[in-house]
Amino acid sequence: MPRPKSILLLAVVLLGFAVFNLHGVVSGVRQYTFLSRLPLSISPLYLMMSDAVWALVFVSLVVGLWLLKGWARTGALIAMPLYFAQGWFNRLVLSRSDYAQVPLGWVFVWSVIWVGFVWGILWREKVKRSFQPNGT
Repeated sequence: MPRPKSILLLAVVLLGFAVFNLHGVVSGVRQYTFLSRLPLSISPLYLMMSDAVWALVFVSLVVGLWLLKGWARTGALIAMPLYFAQGWFNRLVLSRSDYAQVPLGWVFVWSVIWVGFVWGILWREKVKRSFQPNGT
């Protein structure tokens, strides 16, 4: 069975999430001296390690989805809500800035859109069939 085009689209989107998180790691390393002087509620290492883990998760999911592995479908269904839940945890519990509370409405909308996008693709019947061993 050929790979559905929506899997290609999903792989590109998740690769974008991986690159975004990798950028967070690189920026954190480059600006570590500056970040360590700020009055943060947590260590910059937490943010960099979190971004590194998510970059690895998203890259592995991209590879697994491209190869139509069942674990990647399940992993993506679980990873997206967890990713945004951690973002909400960071924003609501760990942030010190008053500004962090301002865009909560938009953050909620984007969280729902991205989780809905991924789930919408992965729950399509044609996509679910493509992850079954015999493709039917």
